[in-house]
Amino acid sequence: MKKETAASWSDMHSRASRRRRRVFFFIFLITAYLVFVAAVWIVAYSPFFSIKDINITGNKNVPNDDVMTLVKADIYRYSFIKRVLGMRNILIWPRNFSDEIFRFYPELKSVSVEKNCWERKIKIIAEEKQAFGVWCLKNFAGVNGTSTADASSNCFWFDSGGIIFKKAIEAEGNLIISVNDYSQKNIGLNSKILPERFMPNILSIFRAVSQSGLRVKETRLNDISLEEMEVDTYDGPKIYFSLRFPADNVPDVINSLKEKSIFVGLQYMDFRVENRVYYK
Repeated sequence: MKKETAASWSDMHSRASRRRRRVFFFIFLITAYLVFVAAVWIVAYSPFFSIKDINITGNKNVPNDDVMTLVKADIYRYSFIKRVLGMRNILIWPRNFSDEIFRFYPELKSVSVEKNCWERKIKIIAEEKQAFGVWCLKNFAGVNGTSTADASSNCFWFDSGGIIFKKAIEAEGNLIISVNDYSQKNIGLNSKILPERFMPNILSIFRAVSQSGLRVKETRLNDISLEEMEVDTYDGPKIYFSLRFPADNVPDVINSLKEKSIFVGLQYMDFRVENRVYYK
């Protein structure tokens, strides 16, 4: 009889222990659920993370609405949670954006964000490309694929990296670098004016012409396969440059000939052989 009583007490204790564990488990689940709901409410619906003000700076040519459209598209692109939280939630905003968004607005160079979480303010800093020169396609392929010599409407602004980002009109004079391209037919926005291997050298040519103080009549690319440029001047000879190497030594040579007073009477100067100059 005593053994049965001891066994019954043991069973009762075991059942009570299991009930307490179940009660504690359910309390834990309810508490965790309430904490989760509270956290979701605080993040998604409370005013603690709701943005009070969004300010866009640095843009002159690209409208604010377009900047916001690009930013929104980049933020929402890969994240369902960000789409749920919405643009007014400060937590979803990154510091920087992918370069992919600039395909749609070539005038933009970069977009970054400054967040003030305490004041709940967002500052979008847009940086636009700066015009370096004008590139005119004189052998532009028209709508039907036919070529036309009239490139007055086929000129483009390019930046200091040689990237085309905006339509332009033909430029004259020495204030703006201008190149007439009689070789290439189609160069699109976000493309470079020349293949990458030529870019350092053509920028060197631009610097050399500027440092030489030449009054440029026309800068020409006649045939890209020849890998050379031609510069016609008002007050001196025609000058030939190679795209295969830089023109860093050209200003010294031109200034030396100017000092000898023979520069104006020359017909041409040829810098197409590296570290050599031929003139007549």
